[in-house]
Amino acid sequence: MPNWRLDKMTTIEAADALSQASVALIPVGATEQHGPNLVTGVDWRIAEELASRIAERTHPLSVIVPPLPFGLSGHHQGFPGTLHISATTFMSVVKDVAMSLKRHGIEKILFINGHRGNENILGVVLSELTYDHGIEAASAFWMNQASDAIAKHRRTARWGHGCEIETSLAMALDIELVGHSLQPADLIEDYGAFEDTYAPHAVATAQSFASRTRNGVFGDATQASLEAGTEIADAAVRRISTFLEDFATRGPRSQTPASTHSTQSS
Repeated sequence: MPNWRLDKMTTIEAADALSQASVALIPVGATEQHGPNLVTGVDWRIAEELASRIAERTHPLSVIVPPLPFGLSGHHQGFPGTLHISATTFMSVVKDVAMSLKRHGIEKILFINGHRGNENILGVVLSELTYDHGIEAASAFWMNQASDAIAKHRRTARWGHGCEIETSLAMALDIELVGHSLQPADLIEDYGAFEDTYAPHAVATAQSFASRTRNGVFGDATQASLEAGTEIADAAVRRISTFLEDFATRGPRSQTPASTHSTQSS
């Protein structure tokens, strides 16, 4: 079997892989509570598993670096097992990794994200890498790429964390990520005006999970299924792989506006 992971290669093997690859996959996630339904490392493990399947489909265009198991998880610190790093730390680490890869000839980065809490800071990272460091960067989050499959299998209005969707995906990727006693959410329905992010016209606020759910869960993991998780995983892997193949083979996007001059017809 071909090897996709740089940390599992010798330096000789890495040199060969890097000479053929155009894109480095950087799995990022978190180590944080998911109530009784999922292990604390599920976010980074989902990112790692999806990256492996994407690399298998796109070999030899891509290589994978070791996953970052920590993310922006301050909103989960009210529950045991959560480890949080700051936005500054997160940015510094992933930018340094990207700059190291550039020294080895890889100038395109695709983050495979497993934690919604990383989404905002990844947007900043993409801009800095692309415009300040000459590294084309993109980020994929499975909930976006598999949104239609998720809509088909979602059973609750407030979902997204230790829920029927995330638990289904974990079942499909590695059953050891799933807890032994699945529970539905024990929600705290106490929102101020326009604070409910599941309702229209919400204002952005910082809300801890401990203020929103008593058991750390949204959704209902008891309604999870292997069938749903397989469909979600397949959709995400297929679409991200298609993006990567295009991203890997296209030339750099010009930052110079197209000419506005037009020739006069005689």
